[in-house]
Amino acid sequence: MNIIGLGQCGCNIAKCFEQYPQYDVYYINTEKQKSKNFFLIPEQKTHEEYEKNCPDLSKFFKKIKEDVLFVLGGSGALSGVCLRILEYLKHCNISIVYIKPEMALLSSVGTLHERVVYNILQEYTRSGVLKDMHIFSNSELEKFIPDITILNQHDRLNEVISFSLHMMNVFNNTKPVISTTSEFSDIARIGAMGSFDIEENLENFYFSLDNVSEKCYYYAIPEKQLKEDTKLFRKIKNQMKEKTEDGEIKVSYMIHITEHQQILCYILARSSQIQK
Repeated sequence: MNIIGLGQCGCNIAKCFEQYPQYDVYYINTEKQKSKNFFLIPEQKTHEEYEKNCPDLSKFFKKIKEDVLFVLGGSGALSGVCLRILEYLKHCNISIVYIKPEMALLSSVGTLHERVVYNILQEYTRSGVLKDMHIFSNSELEKFIPDITILNQHDRLNEVISFSLHMMNVFNNTKPVISTTSEFSDIARIGAMGSFDIEENLENFYFSLDNVSEKCYYYAIPEKQLKEDTKLFRKIKNQMKEKTEDGEIKVSYMIHITEHQQILCYILARSSQIQK
């Protein structure tokens, strides 16, 4: 998979993927950084100027094919160039990773930028131009990360986001031990990820998604526990039965073997509705 980070926020998250051999990482920003796959965008004054004066990226993207994970936040002026950049990638399967800031802390201009980009990308996703869009909220993430400080907050948030996305890719590209899942429906393209506490049966979403229509639970379980724990499968089945009782949300699950020493559980929710 190709990871493309736009702006400082997107580039910082994209950089976390360099630790995994499965990804080619690209950076686009107005501040130069050391990387062979870096493109410097000349600094502009406004959102509109970035869109109008987008440079030619065809050479920069010439090796990119198939799957693309495009990571960005929408509040900066540089986000105005995102649609122009995506035009160069229209031959690819593009998934958007959108980082939603704390709106109360944005300036009036930043709020306007964020609303424009946030809504346009959702409309493009819903129409099928983009494969899907996963939204992460910084304020929601901070609730579930206990060791955040003033100095490490961005690093910790970026680590959780990148690791969650990586684990989803692992789940979707390895054969599960057991699976009841099928592909998400074509109309449910806007999503939110989260962690799932199997002991407490508690869902911790990294963005509060409205009008959820589908959920998939991903269990990553050590091989030893899969072999020896005689109560685990019944617990998982009971949890899934409980979550399907109201019948309003389509629920599925996967069980994978993991090399980690403890159970990891993730959840992905999807909606067909624009998030306001």
